[in-house]
Parts: sequence; C-alpha cells; structure tokens
Amino acid sequence: MTSERGANTPQTTGSGQDLATLGARFVALFIDWIACTVLAIGLSWADLVTADPFGQALVRAVLFAAYCTAFLAFGTQTLGMWLMRIACVSADHGGRIGLWRSAVRAVLLSIVLPALTALAHPYHRGLHDLAAGSVMLKVPPRA
Repeated sequence: MTSERGANTPQTTGSGQDLATLGARFVALFIDWIACTVLAIGLSWADLVTADPFGQALVRAVLFAAYCTAFLAFGTQTLGMWLMRIACVSADHGGRIGLWRSAVRAVLLSIVLPALTALAHPYHRGLHDLAAGSVMLKVPPRA
C-alpha cells in the first residue's frame, strides 16, 4: 500500500501509504450499520430478540460492536470496508489490530462521538483509532 506521492503528506502515513478518505470511511460505516440493522430485524422477526424499540437499538449496537470486533480482530476489513476498498490496520506495523484493540475500537465507534473527532485530526484518526492504535488506509487496486 505504497503511495505514489511519497511520505508524510496529509494524504499519507509516515510509511507512504494512502489514507482512506472520510467519505469512504463514512460509506463503509453506513454499510456495516445497515448490515447489523438487517440482522437485528431478522432476529426480531424470528422472535430471538425483543421487538421493543429500545431493546432493538441495544441489539443493533451490540451486534455492531461484535461484528466490527470479529472482522477486525481476524482480518483488516468489514463488509463495508471491503466494498469501499479500505482497511483498518495497526499504525505500528501495518497488520491486524488484534482482538482487544479491535474491541476497544468497536465500542468507541459505537458511541459515535469519538468518530466525530476524526474531522479535527490532520490524518483523520478519531479517538477510536487513536485508542486502538489503528489507521484506515486505501487498499491498492489488484493488478
């Protein structure tokens, strides 16, 4: 994931990798949230979880946190990230972030407020990324 522009610009990390745009990150998050919402509705229709609106909101949040934790603990992309061609990797070594860091990231992302802090960070890393030591990168096209 090397940038053609070089390293240490606002669009790249220190290693020269292209950072994911905020737009791509938002669309990926939206896709993932919709996937969890559809799953929660399906579970409700099957009478496996409550149909109460507060309970449904809680189920969606828990499903979203579990979904993000699982996908990022054992890989670098969720469904939304895969579709948007971005990946969440460790800022230290560029690999997977692991179980605990992905859980911290997912819980903070579920709260939403930490994600909004990405708007003020020069590399678009919100508090959820900073706490987990992660960074969002573009996935290069396959040759």
